[in-house]
Amino acid sequence: MKINKLILTTFLLFWSCYTFSQTIDVFYESGKNGYIIFGNNKELYPVSVVFDFNVTNLQFSEKADKIFVLPPKAEKFVFGELTAKDPSKGYKFSYNYNTAMGDITLKNFDKSFIYDLPFIKGKSFKINQGYNGLFSHKNENSLDFMIPEGDEILAAREGIIVQIEQRNTKSCSKEECKKYNNYITIMHPDGTFAYYAHIKSNSAKVKLGERVKCGQIIANCGNVGWSNGPHLHFTCFIGGFDKWSTLQTKFKIDRGDKSAILKEGVTYT
Repeated sequence: MKINKLILTTFLLFWSCYTFSQTIDVFYESGKNGYIIFGNNKELYPVSVVFDFNVTNLQFSEKADKIFVLPPKAEKFVFGELTAKDPSKGYKFSYNYNTAMGDITLKNFDKSFIYDLPFIKGKSFKINQGYNGLFSHKNENSLDFMIPEGDEILAAREGIIVQIEQRNTKSCSKEECKKYNNYITIMHPDGTFAYYAHIKSNSAKVKLGERVKCGQIIANCGNVGWSNGPHLHFTCFIGGFDKWSTLQTKFKIDRGDKSAILKEGVTYT
């Protein structure tokens, strides 16, 4: 009997204000009575991948709902193998896949880490919008620091620069302008990320792949994207397929001898 090896390959990648499309390639090669599914990851960070297979006379070597974690810059990573149940009959498959930034299965990250404030020591700035704020922070743990335009933004924690967007110049107070956000994303040693948004156009002081230290200047504050005035939007997160899992974090305050979860309406030094 002739073997039907027609492959229909499709994919799904989602983007919203707090999820980004990931640059990965999924492909296959013929195996013994089936196919081997591979992936390449062009990103500087891990990418989580989940598949939805539609198969005829094939079975996948892994669990149907398994979340794969594709390492940074991985080439020809093996997701698994589709093998014919009855090699004497025809077989075919199609699939969708969804991706998420980072390892979304992450559980053992450092929940006790205390962050530095993301601005120059000795300065004081107000939290204009805090966790679960009513304007643009509904159901998320994000902070808006009222830092003037042009002031330096510092890395609140060491890590690797994995995303830079600094080309945008437009801004407005409506959600439709979130597509114009300028930002820098840092991946921390424990696999979590920090997102620094609304940076001034072309103000990045770092490069993709660069390892930065806590307190290093990374950009200048701006008023770009979904913004009604100059400020720094800061979010610490673990990725997700639909949206990020945003994290509450403690910061060193005053002379660095105290720490606190920052509150809306309060000024911190």
